[in-house]
Amino acid sequence: MSTTWRARFPIRQFREITSMEVAVTGMVAGFLTIFYGLNLFNTFPTPLHELTAITRFIGALLIVVLVLLKGDRFPRWIALVGALNELSAFVYFVGFTTTHEQIVFRLQEFPLIALYLSWLFPASVARLTIYPVMVFTMAYSVWFGPAAGTDHQSGLLNVVSLVFFTVVAMSVGSFVKRNFKKQTEIDPLTGAMNRRGLGIHGDAILVQCQKQHRPVSVVLVDLDGFKRINDQQGHNAGDRVLCQIVDHLNTSTRRSDIVARLGGDEFVVVMPETDEEAAQRVMERIHLSAVHEWSFGVAQATAEDNLSMVILRADRAMYTFKRARAERARERSDSTDRG
Repeated sequence: MSTTWRARFPIRQFREITSMEVAVTGMVAGFLTIFYGLNLFNTFPTPLHELTAITRFIGALLIVVLVLLKGDRFPRWIALVGALNELSAFVYFVGFTTTHEQIVFRLQEFPLIALYLSWLFPASVARLTIYPVMVFTMAYSVWFGPAAGTDHQSGLLNVVSLVFFTVVAMSVGSFVKRNFKKQTEIDPLTGAMNRRGLGIHGDAILVQCQKQHRPVSVVLVDLDGFKRINDQQGHNAGDRVLCQIVDHLNTSTRRSDIVARLGGDEFVVVMPETDEEAAQRVMERIHLSAVHEWSFGVAQATAEDNLSMVILRADRAMYTFKRARAERARERSDSTDRG
């Protein structure tokens, strides 16, 4: 099996998120809407505290509304802003107040925020968000904060438990995310993206390039003589050829490009920031260094295209490539016969 399962390209970290992630975000925002709504019935020490409480309630409610309206198009960056809002509450109530009930609540909530961030975002983003907040807040609260020395906050068991459960939550969230993506978006044979992964990330790249009026090209690759390889050498040999083609495409393209298995012996390469002429040159260079024979077609997306339309045009260009090569082969054969 190919070992190409990895982050093939730096997926725009704050682009749309998947259905399950949207559902979880909506559930969390719904709970916070209720929590902050009930909190509005409390008495606030200052007008600033009351304004903050109202703002947090409105923010959570808006996220619920956006989830309902946007669905899978819900912007990832809004989820990050919401998480940062909760982290700011953690910093305030643990580090800068003596409200012991809130301290206990925030200490319990922190690993859950870590789990959510590590599941929703790449591990590097989650770590850079969570760990600095935890280190600063715990160090400040234990040694300098107004509640320093209280059993609620600075007990060694509380500190150790927070660190332990936060690290565990981060590890679990990242593990679940990796395996979920591996099972749902990655072709298990070749390590390339499957149709679902292509639909999610390819569509997102296409939409982003269209919004920014930047070119994006799509390449369809089709292995020549794949049935003959399976019939003469066996299916294991055919599987090895498919893996070798994906490895070759992966190593020959940029990390920002997507390599996906459309099905059978057909593959798609999505090239953002690349017009059709440049994509054609790249594929011709890759084709020259290929061990196995394959055909390809290139199409550049227009402002009105969706991904399926561009793939269809690339498919037509690929068959034009096949016909032209077959005609050249016949001409060489005729020339040899006449000679």
